[in-house]
Amino acid sequence: MYSQFIKELIDLPDVLIQKVRKEGERWIFELSLPEQCPLCPVCLKRTIKMTVKKKQWMHGYAQRIGIFWIELPIERRRCSTCGVTFSTSYPAISPRSVATDAFQRWVAQSCIGTSIQAVARMLKLPYTTVERWFYTHAPSFLSNDVQPKAVCVDEFAFRKGHDYGVAIMDAETGEVYAMEAGKNEEAIGRALAHVSRSVQYVVSDLAPAMKKAIQRVCPEATHVVDYFHVIQLFTDALERCRKYLGKGGKKHGNVRYVCRLLSQCPEKLTEEERQIIREWCNESDYLKSVYQSLQHVRYVFKSKDEQQAKRRLNAWVHRYLFCPCSAVRAIAKSLVKRTDEIISCILSPYSNGKMEGTNNKIKLMKRRGYGYRNIQRFALRVRLETANILS
Repeated sequence: MYSQFIKELIDLPDVLIQKVRKEGERWIFELSLPEQCPLCPVCLKRTIKMTVKKKQWMHGYAQRIGIFWIELPIERRRCSTCGVTFSTSYPAISPRSVATDAFQRWVAQSCIGTSIQAVARMLKLPYTTVERWFYTHAPSFLSNDVQPKAVCVDEFAFRKGHDYGVAIMDAETGEVYAMEAGKNEEAIGRALAHVSRSVQYVVSDLAPAMKKAIQRVCPEATHVVDYFHVIQLFTDALERCRKYLGKGGKKHGNVRYVCRLLSQCPEKLTEEERQIIREWCNESDYLKSVYQSLQHVRYVFKSKDEQQAKRRLNAWVHRYLFCPCSAVRAIAKSLVKRTDEIISCILSPYSNGKMEGTNNKIKLMKRRGYGYRNIQRFALRVRLETANILS
């Protein structure tokens, strides 16, 4: 009965348990395989044993004895036919690792519902080792059947002006599905390929590469332009007006106050603040045109149905496409090419708001010096937390 318990504890088929010994705090199970002659991996002929050395791996954990190890012989063999030399290996046991795959998966499974640091303390292992094992085996805990209905696509910078990446996130749950290096059409297409089978709505910014990649990879999906990026066209123009007119000076508090007055909806401002806006508009026709076009486009986005949205959008384009203000005219020219996407944005409940929050975290990691691999781990961690796998 004792030997049967040990056999189930080891849980390795076709191995023979020779004996158990203790070295310091280590419990080591000496294992061996039945007599066999491994064939040459090149010519499949008989081989000759040259040398034998024993190697140990962490294989399991017991409450009273802690981590126990297994010891197996590693033979160096030579083919008598072709002269190739090689070392024998065992399935699910990497010769370069300090632990078997079964033990690594068990450690990763133990991190579910607790922290990686707590598991590392319990096992008395380095935190970085447990973390590496967890992120290696954690994707197997997630469902491979990824079928989101709506996704958000956005780019972020590892190093602004140098290295960029693209992230795909579920618009409903906030689960990050994929990340790819680069921001061109090919990188966006590779990221979208993970969800192209089931996606019905794709939310993105106004970048031309986004539109081309979505049309190529997800031709049947509805492309939705994010509301935030549409409004950002006007707020950027207002910021240029503010700098040109010198409103707010150079003090940070005054600048924030002016930016809030210009970008906020008039309904959320007091009567005194609205009077200040009127005075600024009387001073500059350029500022007045941008500010009025912004309020008009907000009125367009309040449409209740598709027919009303088309009518209001056409009226907005007809009014501002030949506006004397060059900034408004440029915005109108860019929006008239995206009429269908803007109509979808008005009628769709999805936005890139959750993705912008994720991007802020990624940018923070980038500023702290994290590389692409660590940011990939962050995306996996977001996905695990969303699936309630990691607390």
